[in-house]
Amino acid sequence: MALIFSPSAGSAEEKVTFAFFARGWPPFEMVVDGEPRGAAVDLFNALMPNNVDAVVEMMPAPRLVLKNSGKPMFVRLTARKWMGPKYNCLWSVPVVAIRTVLYSSAQKPVEYSGADSLKGLTIGCIKNYAYPEVQSLFDEQKAIRYDVNNETLLLRMVKAGRVDVAVLADVSAAWMVRGTKGLTAADFYVAKQALAFVELQFAFNLDESWQKQMPTLNDTIRKRQADGTIDGIMARYK
Repeated sequence: MALIFSPSAGSAEEKVTFAFFARGWPPFEMVVDGEPRGAAVDLFNALMPNNVDAVVEMMPAPRLVLKNSGKPMFVRLTARKWMGPKYNCLWSVPVVAIRTVLYSSAQKPVEYSGADSLKGLTIGCIKNYAYPEVQSLFDEQKAIRYDVNNETLLLRMVKAGRVDVAVLADVSAAWMVRGTKGLTAADFYVAKQALAFVELQFAFNLDESWQKQMPTLNDTIRKRQADGTIDGIMARYK
C-alpha cells in the first residue's frame, strides 16, 4: 500500500507505518505467533513502493494516529463511512470491496430481496454494529435482533438453528467457516443478493508531501488490480 517518495528528492527512504489493530479483524488483521499478519498487511506490503520504508506496528486504537497532521506517516486499510468527519485523511482509490451478506442454514435457506423479505425472522447481529439495511425491521418490531460478540458464534448459531439468518461480511465469514472446527461451507446458504457493499481504501494522516504522491500510488493500485495481484492476495483468504 502506500506511499511514493520521489526519487528526485535525493533523500533517504521515507517511512510509513501501517497502524495494525492489535485485537484483530480477521482475515485482514490477525496476530499469528505474536506477529501481525493478514490480508491488509499483505496488501500493504505488495503495494508499497521499494523506496519507502514500510513497517507494521500493532496498536490498541490505531485509528487515532490518523487524526494527526504531518509526519510520522501512518496508514490503515478502511472505509470512509467507518471513519466519520473527525478524520481528515488522505484517501487512495479503492483497493478491495467487501459485501455485507446474509448467511442462513443450508437446511433452511433464506433469500434476500430487501428488508421485507426478512419479516418475522430472528436476525443474528454483532453487538454494537449498525445495520441500516434492516434497521427498520427492528424499529418496527417486524424482526428480532439477536446480538452476540463475534462472527464465529453467529455462524454456530445459524448452523444450530438458533437464529434464522446472520448478517456478515463476506470475506470474514468465509475465512471463519474455513478455519473453524465443526463448520464447513456446506452448512450454510449465502443469499444471492447482498445487503450492501463497502470499498476499502488506504487512509493516511494528512501531510502535504504525501499528498503529492497520491496520484502515483493510485496508479499502482489500479495496475495491481488489472494484473491480478490484488485478487491473488485476497484469494488466499477466501
